[in-house]
Amino acid sequence: QGMYYWDDQGRKVLDGFSLALSAGEIVCLLGESGSGKSTALRVAAGIQRIDSGTVAINDEIVSGGGAHVPPDRRGIGLMFQDFALFPHLTLLQNVTFGLKRLGRAAAVTQARQALRRVGLEDRAEDYPHMLSGGQQQRLALARTIAPRPGVLLLDEPFSSLDARLREAVRAEALAVLRETRATTIIVTHDPEEAMILGDRI
Repeated sequence: QGMYYWDDQGRKVLDGFSLALSAGEIVCLLGESGSGKSTALRVAAGIQRIDSGTVAINDEIVSGGGAHVPPDRRGIGLMFQDFALFPHLTLLQNVTFGLKRLGRAAAVTQARQALRRVGLEDRAEDYPHMLSGGQQQRLALARTIAPRPGVLLLDEPFSSLDARLREAVRAEALAVLRETRATTIIVTHDPEEAMILGDRI
């Protein structure tokens, strides 16, 4: 609520920005480059500190008011447009990477469930370079949802895909988001994408 953030050049990027999400809602932040969409997402994730205002998850303040809970303790899943996959790890290892706190057996079980959810369970021992662009996007989504976060933050998740792929992968991803019922913020510059994905824009 009421977030303000100035960048290193003294430009005001967030100016009293406020947004409240309901549980299970998918909200799209739509705007041109440089409008502050990704900054708002990084603030919600805890990657970016704010100059004033607050961020609360389930009524617990995680940014502002003297608090700053680190990203890994916010119960969020964050997915960037470049997917940020580990090329030297198998699909299964990519997904288990963020599940180490569970112990090996439980992490593998949960990772396989996430891969099954995005239709990649039979590729678990393959490496990311063996996948198509759409499959890499689905792997990135599996890794994001595997820890079962309450909040998902997706930054231009389909922008690296060509137009032919984008529509199909977007529909698959939306089905997964609906199934997991996670509260979701999606950053996009594409009005059509926002209308297809968002409960609210």
